[in-house]
Amino acid sequence: MSPPKNVGRTPLMEQYLRVKREHPDAFLFFRLGDFYEMFFEDATRGAALLGLTLTSRNKQDPEPVPMCGIPWHQRDAYLARLLRLGHKVAVCDQLEDAALAKGLVQRGVTEVLTPGSVTGDAFLEASANNFLAALWPGAEVLGVCLADASTGEVKLAEATWGDAAGFLSRLRVAEWLTPQERDLGEAGGAQLEAALRGVPGTRSAATPQRFLDPGLPRARWDAAGAALLDALPVAALAAVAALDYLDRVQGGAALQLTRVERWSEEAVLRYDGATARHLELFQAQPGGDPSHTLWRHLNLCVSPLGTRLLRAWLERPLTDLAEVTARHDAVAAWLAAGMARSAFRERLKGLADLERLAARLACARATPRDLGALRDALGRLPALAAALEDLPRRAVARASLEVDPALGHLLGNALVDDPPPLSREGGIIRSGHDERRDELDALAHSGKRWIAELETSERARTGIGSLKVGFNRVFGYYLEVTRSHLEKVPPDYERRQTLTTAERFVTPALKARESEVLGAEEKLKALEHELFTALRERAAAYVADVQRTAATLARLDAEAALAEAAARYGWVRPAMDDSDRIQLVAARHPVVERLLARGEFVPNDCVLDGSTRQILLLTGPNMGGKSTYLRQVALIVLLAQSGSFVPAASAAIGRVDRLFTRVGAADRLGAGQSTFMVEMSETADILRFATPRSLVLLDEIGRGTATYDGLALAWAVTEHLHASDGPRPRTIFATHYHELTQLAGSLPRLANIQVTVQDSGGSVVFLHGIAEGAADRSYGIHVAQLAGLPETVLSRAREVLVELESERTVERLEPPGRRRPREPRPPTNQLALFGAEPHPVLEELKRLELERLSPLEALNRIAEWKRTLGTG
Repeated sequence: MSPPKNVGRTPLMEQYLRVKREHPDAFLFFRLGDFYEMFFEDATRGAALLGLTLTSRNKQDPEPVPMCGIPWHQRDAYLARLLRLGHKVAVCDQLEDAALAKGLVQRGVTEVLTPGSVTGDAFLEASANNFLAALWPGAEVLGVCLADASTGEVKLAEATWGDAAGFLSRLRVAEWLTPQERDLGEAGGAQLEAALRGVPGTRSAATPQRFLDPGLPRARWDAAGAALLDALPVAALAAVAALDYLDRVQGGAALQLTRVERWSEEAVLRYDGATARHLELFQAQPGGDPSHTLWRHLNLCVSPLGTRLLRAWLERPLTDLAEVTARHDAVAAWLAAGMARSAFRERLKGLADLERLAARLACARATPRDLGALRDALGRLPALAAALEDLPRRAVARASLEVDPALGHLLGNALVDDPPPLSREGGIIRSGHDERRDELDALAHSGKRWIAELETSERARTGIGSLKVGFNRVFGYYLEVTRSHLEKVPPDYERRQTLTTAERFVTPALKARESEVLGAEEKLKALEHELFTALRERAAAYVADVQRTAATLARLDAEAALAEAAARYGWVRPAMDDSDRIQLVAARHPVVERLLARGEFVPNDCVLDGSTRQILLLTGPNMGGKSTYLRQVALIVLLAQSGSFVPAASAAIGRVDRLFTRVGAADRLGAGQSTFMVEMSETADILRFATPRSLVLLDEIGRGTATYDGLALAWAVTEHLHASDGPRPRTIFATHYHELTQLAGSLPRLANIQVTVQDSGGSVVFLHGIAEGAADRSYGIHVAQLAGLPETVLSRAREVLVELESERTVERLEPPGRRRPREPRPPTNQLALFGAEPHPVLEELKRLELERLSPLEALNRIAEWKRTLGTG
């Protein structure tokens, strides 16, 4: 909604519109007294998004200004809601005391918050990184810079255009920063848009010039960071834009003391967003409960530091066997040292998020409360180090937990025990830290004591027992006398304000003291702010030490959490090697077994071998456990290569480079893709990118189309995965196409396995076990009976099933290479419908004069035509 033409006549609205023009793409929170207000279109949209009451500022005007507001002390809660919805917010504060302002109060934007640039804990998810991803499209590669302003992490990467969409889909990004589409040209814009299609996250755009200042990151990062910029020149341009954007929204130099790394996928087990959804790693399926996710049961960390790192391990499992072994060694050590693990975890609980504190300290955004939390955390480090006594390699870990004691002394001597959240309100600096501060504090407090004592002395002097001393922002300190005692007021009382039931007065002595008190208080607040700023700058010199300590605590917490999971759930250490085998004994689903009563889950074995048992074709009834079996194998591999122990009696796993799952059915209507199209797209990715090191899990193919089309596709996909010149990944394929079991006779590396059932006449019991061999029934009608379908429908379904099974037309198909050429079909007289030459019968039919044809002649003609067509 555009502002009314006469809105400029209001100085306040002129001020608002001037600020709004500087931030057109953000909600503007405009401070008015004790409220933050929104006007015009911001008010209309904000009221709808936040559930606020929409009103107007000038209701009598022909064009009233829409308005809604929130109390100032609830600002962060509403900001967080808008940020979670993907919006940007500019906060415009009053820059002077309204009581002291002459005319219109000065206002200015003090903060700009966007989903990918925030650093405050109130706006962040403690358990995950909050990445801003800047992208620059090169000729052959896409440059990517992932920057987490809240932790000071920067990741640089370059992805080929062929893998760009898959690469971006594997990232968890709060905000995307790209060049403006109109500046990229039609081809470049289309290429970038295709890579980003369907990827969640807020979009922001910048002019190409924002990407083209190579000196910006080099001026802030160390030699290692500069070398990485040289190695990844396209990603370096993305890094320029990320820094420039964060500088602009944060109002200062961002990411100065940061950790720059190469985000490589060469040593990472890769899986895409679809696989994460299928396996419910972090988010349950629609309608599901958070307890259905692996993350809910795996995340036993006691600090946000460890939680974020453990999530990163699960998002990017390792393929380097030495690194995987090192993690398993650490988990084994924590598992063996149960008492030390318990003590460490107990002492770590409640520790401040040192990683995010260090990031705010580095960019001069740390608050007094942040520095107090840092001081308290440093004081707990010796006890944490002592808990590591019984662990191997404890010396290295303990050394990493040592921060220069000077920082703790500095903060301890300067700060009060409970520092406030804001630096301009005073109450920050401890007595004895600064002499001038103590003088102002004494002056302010002595004046307040005099004023407090004034009430008693004036009551005695005037004889007015109800006389009170009060204060407000407009009139300052005053003496209040009720109307019934006005005749007792002394002559030196000066009237300041008249109320309904009382009068307010001042005296020359009170005014003098008020000036001293208020002057001392304002000077004290200003001095404490200066002292705090200087303290923060001195503390920033120790950021590198704090970051190192934070990284060590995060690693220890993540390792101890994995050991805790192993101890609680009875998980074992997997044996990792470079073979193409996966051998699991009595494997269990890590989530499903937690949701069932103890002992109810049925464990199963799994043996895959790239050379002799590459493909397992799994058949069996609905609800028999096929999907659970597939998912548990995938989850065990992910857990093992993330560094965790696994739910099995024993596990030997040859490393996996990529994990593919084609499980479940879902459409993408927003992208114009049906369920079947989604299924085929995911299958195409498997056939295109799988390698002999990959693990592929297929839960039916071709359900969304005609039965024979689906069977044909499933058959061909299986043959392709097995072919000597194909990808040959280790594969488990669950299917209801029982015809596929024939393939075991022609594909030597394919084995049939089945879900076991106990069928005793009309009674069927699902045993949930996996055995060798092929099943010949799916028991779909039995499952439909359990679901409550009417008996009339079930009865008819059984009749139809008997008829269909008696007329099965799918015969044994020959494998590729041995397949005989199809014999040409004999000529047929079937009527041609599309584009063929006219048929004699049709021509004769056209020439018939029906009104002259007797019934008998008509029957004779029909019999003749049948003979002509060969159907008589």
